[in-house]
Amino acid sequence: MVKELEKAELALLATGNPQDQGFANIIAAVRRARGGDIEDTTPQTGPKSEARDVVVPLVKVIEAYQNQPHTPELITQTHQAIWQDRGERVGTTYEVTSCPYTQEKLTDLEANGKRVGYLPAELATQQTCLVLGKMFPEMRNYIVQKDNRVTNNEDPFGWFDYEVAIKAPYLDTKERRLLDRIKKDQRTILSLNQYIAASQDSELFTRKYLDEVGTWVRLGSHYGGRIVCAQFGGDGCLQIRWDLEAGHHDPRLGGRSSGVKKA
Repeated sequence: MVKELEKAELALLATGNPQDQGFANIIAAVRRARGGDIEDTTPQTGPKSEARDVVVPLVKVIEAYQNQPHTPELITQTHQAIWQDRGERVGTTYEVTSCPYTQEKLTDLEANGKRVGYLPAELATQQTCLVLGKMFPEMRNYIVQKDNRVTNNEDPFGWFDYEVAIKAPYLDTKERRLLDRIKKDQRTILSLNQYIAASQDSELFTRKYLDEVGTWVRLGSHYGGRIVCAQFGGDGCLQIRWDLEAGHHDPRLGGRSSGVKKA
């Protein structure tokens, strides 16, 4: 396996493409974690078309993410690989900009139970939930089908951070209390689209979806004038409710917040 990783790394280095260089760095991290070193790191010559055929398995990218310090560069490369994989599922490509968080900010976020995520602009709206449904068919919810009538308060996109705990934060809060607490924390409520992206990232990094332990979260989306709440099951199925009164509270009902980072 180490030799296979070595060949893939050298082929990517040979292209001279900056994004391929990033993928090569990820492969190198995996190889080091497995105890392998390249004896000769000089890029090999050869047709670039051959190097372009090298595919970096997403599992290797995630392995590198889990074994290396989370620098802005690694975060960028990881999410580029993630959204390359997701784009291929629906026959398109998504641009992932450079991570705008500083190393200091990333360290602070992780120390406070947050993770950085990315949502392409093309997937941030009510209408594009349909694409997310095709990308993640295991969600099996009408909300990601053509007749979706859930509207977002706003359509944030790009880099954001969110709570990584599988069990929801802000539990046992009424709607007004939840929104007040999130505002006090200088954050915003997570949109449905961000929630889907964050939950899919959670499954990649931890093998667990957000809220699969039985908690529910209010989100920044509405149906018929009522705020939507959601949860994921352990099988990836997305559950949606919109029947809660504003005054309803429950030890299993919370919310999730977003810190949107603007470049």
